[in-house]
Amino acid sequence: MVKKPSMQASATRTSVTDEEADALARRLSDKPYGSPEKIEEVKPEQEKQCRTTISLGESMLRKTEDLALQNKRNGRDPKNVSAIVREALELYFEKLSKNMNS
Repeated sequence: MVKKPSMQASATRTSVTDEEADALARRLSDKPYGSPEKIEEVKPEQEKQCRTTISLGESMLRKTEDLALQNKRNGRDPKNVSAIVREALELYFEKLSKNMNS
């Protein structure tokens, strides 16, 4: 006699306690991407990040997303669109302040 799929799975499956499931969830939620030596400590003086919405042209958005993906695959920063936009704005503000002081 062939067992139903649900019976086969339950025969090989071990039971997991709530504590074990919670421990696994905590461990996985704290797991960083990449190798441990690339983990940066969160500095207390870092400014709180706030969410905003911007509009970009389709081609600019694609270029930014492609760059983020390429950086992520190569292990370089910035690895996401938000970080690229932040870096670009920081460079813009630096350039602006230099021009104002000249």
